[in-house]
Amino acid sequence: MIVGNPPYNDRTSIIQNTLKNKDSIPIDSALQARDIGISFLRSYERLRADFICVLHPLSYLIKKTNFKALKDFSKAYRLLDSIIISSKEFCKDSKGYFPIIIALYQRDDRGMNYSFISNFSFKTIEGKTFKLNDFDFIAQYIDKYPNKKRVMESKKVAMFYTLRDINALSRSKTFMQKENSNTIYVTQEKYSLYCYVDVFKAFLPHIPYYFGNCDVMIDFKKFKALESCFVKASENKILSPEILQYFKDLLGVHYEDSKM
Repeated sequence: MIVGNPPYNDRTSIIQNTLKNKDSIPIDSALQARDIGISFLRSYERLRADFICVLHPLSYLIKKTNFKALKDFSKAYRLLDSIIISSKEFCKDSKGYFPIIIALYQRDDRGMNYSFISNFSFKTIEGKTFKLNDFDFIAQYIDKYPNKKRVMESKKVAMFYTLRDINALSRSKTFMQKENSNTIYVTQEKYSLYCYVDVFKAFLPHIPYYFGNCDVMIDFKKFKALESCFVKASENKILSPEILQYFKDLLGVHYEDSKM
């Protein structure tokens, strides 16, 4: 059995980039990843332990790109049990917190795919549970990254900042006036959905830390019924009672009653 708490540091991330050591660390080419924590998980697979108990960012599992980067680890191990805690437990003075999973893996020929992760019931130290498949996400409906090669400038009605996850949204702009390398062109067809993201940002104080690495959630059917309300809320910065109720319904037991 392996018990570990590997370092994790995505040296390509822009977050606190000036504090990071970008020098190359000697790593077996088969284990090389942009985040050293993922390299550690791959190395555990080579040790062929029956069980692995390890702390790592939840994003390694719930972000598809990170999950794919696990490679042989995800093919050889299966998540048995886990509990999610906040990085606040380790660094209370940090400017932002993210979810960390204490995960128990068992060596299993079935391995795990992203569908398995999407249907896994994650538990938090606060006693909440959730599955990714409990929610629909905005990435199904809009571009999250610069799309200027696909969207003609003549179709542009607004510009929006690159979307990553909920934690990134808390640090970034939404609609923008001046174009840069992070600009998304917004068409009239998608304008209301970007207004939705803009309004979603106003509700971040009500969203628990353990959703920080998720995409923006949406109930598309209910959104369509309130589409004009979201546009007005984004443009006028006035939240209607219907929108307040929408987010309470969307988050359910996960809605936190902190002050706006």
